[in-house]
Amino acid sequence: MATKLIKSSIIRTNKGFSLIEVVVSLFILSIAVSSIYNLIISTTSSSFELEQRYLAKEVAANRIALINTIEKPLRPTERDGEMIMGGMNWYWKESIKKTLTDEFYEYEILVRLKGDEKYLYSIKGFIDNE
Repeated sequence: MATKLIKSSIIRTNKGFSLIEVVVSLFILSIAVSSIYNLIISTTSSSFELEQRYLAKEVAANRIALINTIEKPLRPTERDGEMIMGGMNWYWKESIKKTLTDEFYEYEILVRLKGDEKYLYSIKGFIDNE
């Protein structure tokens, strides 16, 4: 009977995880956590860039509205300026050119953050020459 107790106690002490199993599981866990962290970082930067692009588009839309109403061009010209939108300073540049007919002018508007070299948004279109 004493041998049965010794064998059963030996079997119970062999249960558990080995050091290699613990190390492998921690390695897999660290890869998963770092992947999730990288996903969060890239999503955050993508949403920030998307917000900037949206605001640049709104700056261009404001310029188009002004071109069609208050600041209607009388001749081909180039203009630039600054505007604050979304708490950011924006620099816009527009060029208005003649087309093949005298009925329309072609415009191009470029928008970027003030101080940046790269334009975030550009749009081309036509306005009637009244």
